[in-house]
Amino acid sequence: MRKSKATEALRVAQEVAAIRTALKKRGYHLRKRPKQASWSIYVTDDNFYMLTYQPAPISSWVLHPQNEDSDCLKENGKTERHSLETVIQRALVQQSTGRAGRVS
Repeated sequence: MRKSKATEALRVAQEVAAIRTALKKRGYHLRKRPKQASWSIYVTDDNFYMLTYQPAPISSWVLHPQNEDSDCLKENGKTERHSLETVIQRALVQQSTGRAGRVS
């Protein structure tokens, strides 16, 4: 069964809120891209990633580095990209468990 556009839009809005809250708690700065379902996540002033929502049929979040040095930054032995992905995934899991009571 296909989900309605309104249901999908509500789910995405809830995911955005959860992701933004989690990233801000960890000190990242975010900026919404105009007229796009994407956000710039600033690690430093000149190093940032783009988080983009890919609608159906993909229906998932994609994290893109914006320069070649993005993956070179290390934080406790992990790349900054890996750290961001972990924060985003945890936020999505927590958001879905809070709404549905379990992860499906």
